[in-house]
Amino acid sequence: MLTPYVSTMSFVAHPTYLDLDDLRSGDDSGADQTAALNDLLLMASRWADNRAGNMPLAAHQYTQNLRTSADRYGQVKIHPDHIPFISMTSFGYGYTPTSLTTLANPSVWPEDDRNLVVTIGATGMTSWAGSLQFGTPAAGSRLYTQSVLLAGYVATVLGGAADQGDTSITVTDPTGIVPGGEYRIWEPGSEEYVTVATTYTPAAVTVPLTPTSIPLASPLLNDHASGHDFSGMPEDLRLAVINYAVSQLMRPDTAAEDSYPDTKLDSGTRQDDPRKDASGLVAEAERIISTYARRR
Repeated sequence: MLTPYVSTMSFVAHPTYLDLDDLRSGDDSGADQTAALNDLLLMASRWADNRAGNMPLAAHQYTQNLRTSADRYGQVKIHPDHIPFISMTSFGYGYTPTSLTTLANPSVWPEDDRNLVVTIGATGMTSWAGSLQFGTPAAGSRLYTQSVLLAGYVATVLGGAADQGDTSITVTDPTGIVPGGEYRIWEPGSEEYVTVATTYTPAAVTVPLTPTSIPLASPLLNDHASGHDFSGMPEDLRLAVINYAVSQLMRPDTAAEDSYPDTKLDSGTRQDDPRKDASGLVAEAERIISTYARRR
């Protein structure tokens, strides 16, 4: 994870009513204070991943190996390990794991993000998993499969400034962005939803990430500065990350009041805040994330 699900600018604009100027005690540098807040938001984002079933909530590519079977219609059913499903990049199948026939951009029918039906019958009479095997696998036969999938919610930031009226915008990570997709720019005072042009061809996932220009279906309504959130993550899921981050900043200064009694941490962010316990924020964050968690 390189970018938290909520940027420091969005967190500062959120009505937390916390003093964020002394996160790094004795340090007068504003950049250092922002870096400390960014680190906390990264940890809160990772916490959200863990609460969701140790599954990245941000859009990501992953490989899933599975043993399953084909039906008499030449279709294979896959239960994706990560949700929500975005797309399948490739699908390999065969009687042995060392000899797979791979389909690029296979035909996939998603069912409620919980099941995928992959059609392999379209391979016709071409050979697969060995030179002496033709057509599709026999119905009910056990297959080794390897799927390369995209899942999660777009969670990136603007990679450059953009002006009102522009018909494209640059993001630092294009993973998961799809043609016709609707996303929100979370810039305090200049928020807006944008729709990606249907002409956009999703970029391949690269390491390291490659900033990418995204064409838009209509011009921007506002000017935007670099570094603000460009997100497809549900609003309440972002709130869960904020709530947990606030709970870490609200740790009371005395052991008698501390809802994390096994730690020796204190913080200068509380000052005269009358709230003494952040457990309610944690509970609400957990409740929100539970609705997006992985279910096997």
